[in-house]
Amino acid sequence: MIDTVPEVSLYIFLLTFFPWITLLIYLSIKFRKNKYALIHSISDSAPARFRERSKMMMESNLSWLAASCFAFEIFGYVMLRYAWKISQSDIYLWRKSIQSILGKDFPLYLIKTRLMDICLASLLIILISMLFR
Repeated sequence: MIDTVPEVSLYIFLLTFFPWITLLIYLSIKFRKNKYALIHSISDSAPARFRERSKMMMESNLSWLAASCFAFEIFGYVMLRYAWKISQSDIYLWRKSIQSILGKDFPLYLIKTRLMDICLASLLIILISMLFR
């Protein structure tokens, strides 16, 4: 049973990686004309304690779209709540403002974020299971 965990995680990783990359490329191409306006809108709506960091993350990251979904990621949410001590209501308001900024493209953005969460979690499981073999 425990031997199948890395195998299943690898399959999950492969099944989520390619749709995630496809959506990332599609949304990056779609938003390329409004890239800087979206970066500034999303970072300006971030909680005050994290505003400069979010802007820096999006401007310095090759995939600004992947960095912009930090508030929706499982690992990002934990970091915002416990490392940055940002309240749940502030994170919720930031998520709502990102939803209104992206408009009708938000469902694809959210699917991309969930695929990224699953992909990174399965990669973490693979790495941990390989470490303890």
